[in-house]
Amino acid sequence: MSAPVTVDWFTGPRDALADLFALADDSPEQVETYRDFGRVLVAREAGAVMGHLQLVGGERDGEAELKSLAVREDQQGRGVGRMLVERAVEGCRDDGLSTLLVATAAADTRVLRFYQLLGFRMLRVERDAFTPEASYPEIDVDGIPLRDRAWLSLEL
Repeated sequence: MSAPVTVDWFTGPRDALADLFALADDSPEQVETYRDFGRVLVAREAGAVMGHLQLVGGERDGEAELKSLAVREDQQGRGVGRMLVERAVEGCRDDGLSTLLVATAAADTRVLRFYQLLGFRMLRVERDAFTPEASYPEIDVDGIPLRDRAWLSLEL
């Protein structure tokens, strides 16, 4: 029987989570601009970190942004990402916030599905957000070029 998964606020140095931030974002340069902001949740099993979620302030009062979310590849499909998002939503509600935003690659239909299953709705598309000029490599996600950023929102 495996140990239970726990989700708690992380208080250690963010560089200890560098592998998870790198898994969540293809641009190390971009990660450096935001890694130390906001609050971070971590999911652990038997003391080992399995995943993380970073919350930062939104552009408007009453908003937070889910800036970074990743679950170790060998732990995906176990509901860890869902647990992290549900705990983040609970924290945002406790803080009296009204909206949680998230942005992700429009090309990544698997991630778009994940957020929509959690109640997020499409908000807008930011064209050409993932370009070499913004420090992103030219890659594709399941055959779709990585170019546009899709924003979703969840009313709390």
